[in-house]
Amino acid sequence: MNTRAYPWRTTFLCAVFETELGNMPARISKASKAIEARLAEPAQLDDVERRAIEDARKGLATLSSETVSVVAAPKR
Repeated sequence: MNTRAYPWRTTFLCAVFETELGNMPARISKASKAIEARLAEPAQLDDVERRAIEDARKGLATLSSETVSVVAAPKR
């Protein structure tokens, strides 16, 4: 497990650990924007950070689809 402190990692973790469904879309969006901002920086990414970003993007995509599923599910 990668435990390095990347500038985008805090916003990613806030999205992952958010418990209020109403806050999830904003948290996911903020994390995605932080990752995109890092990718736009001229500094080179090392292989470890590149892999961490790939994993984080996949995690955000899964979190986003699960959040949509929960919000769209009919109430019983």
